Amino acid sequence: MSDTTANTHLTSTIESLSKGLTHAKAGASRSIHSWVETLNASKAPALHTLAGELKQLDTLLSGDKVSGPALKKALASIGQHTTASASSADGATADKIKQIGKLLTEAAASLS
Repeated sequence: MSDTTANTHLTSTIESLSKGLTHAKAGASRSIHSWVETLNASKAPALHTLAGELKQLDTLLSGDKVSGPALKKALASIGQHTTASASSADGATADKIKQIGKLLTEAAASLS
């Protein structure tokens, strides 16, 4: 993925998550699949783990009934791992990754 494409993808994810979980769910599957592909292409094992968590989130979201506690746990874990992965990025990219991690963590905290 080129830097420009990655930056666009990061910005799109931030915009979607900033509008709340209900809005984000509409395009979540497409976005999750794209992120899984991107993360799996990386050589970093931690990003492969994050890709696996995203696959689990996609499965959770595609079910008929979404479990609040399971969704909360998944979003919290993905948020933490996303924030941690920002340390391997530079400049504006690292800032965007941290912002996504923060939004995911806040979304998890908003669930009961």
